[in-house]
Amino acid sequence: MNRTPRMLNRVILVVLGVLLLACGLNLLLVAVSADYAQGWRNTAANVGTWFDAVLAQTTLPGQSDSWLWIVVAALLICLILLMLWWIAVQGRGRGGDYVSVFLPEGPVPGRVEISQSTVEQALRHYLGKRRDVLSINVSVWSLDPEAGLRIKVQPRKGTAPGALGRDVARAARLTQDALGVGGPVVIYLVAGARSRFARTERVL
Repeated sequence: MNRTPRMLNRVILVVLGVLLLACGLNLLLVAVSADYAQGWRNTAANVGTWFDAVLAQTTLPGQSDSWLWIVVAALLICLILLMLWWIAVQGRGRGGDYVSVFLPEGPVPGRVEISQSTVEQALRHYLGKRRDVLSINVSVWSLDPEAGLRIKVQPRKGTAPGALGRDVARAARLTQDALGVGGPVVIYLVAGARSRFARTERVL
């Protein structure tokens, strides 16, 4: 699996978080400190005066606007292209069907396709009605030579992760044996608010 998009997501989230934190801290100081608010007003006024002077010095001949706006527009276009690229790389490597095989032999040649939802239902069947599992989500990843599976399991609070992981791994092996395929399997146990507050009578 490609880790670059995931790392890029984290970097973007960290940068946005730091910027929002700085803006919030600045607004808080402006609201609670009169001296800081006055200093911020003076700084903002000085920056505005400096920016007006820069615009006046960079005005195009025969025009009333600065060429800096062209640079800003170019930077915004680059930012839009970067965002489009970032959107495009999300989920790269994620596949659709777990099995897609064309069978030319036989009386009726055709293609056999098995979706990831079929894999999910098979896992539920082999795990049985466990009361300590809230949900199972399966995603397929295009790998060579065989597709891989990422099995995300949300257990109930207090569930032993080791025993549950072994049971899920066993169910994954039985599912692959039943489908006649192999490939790597990643089991991901996740806990959240749903794990803490789910009703006890909920079953898989």
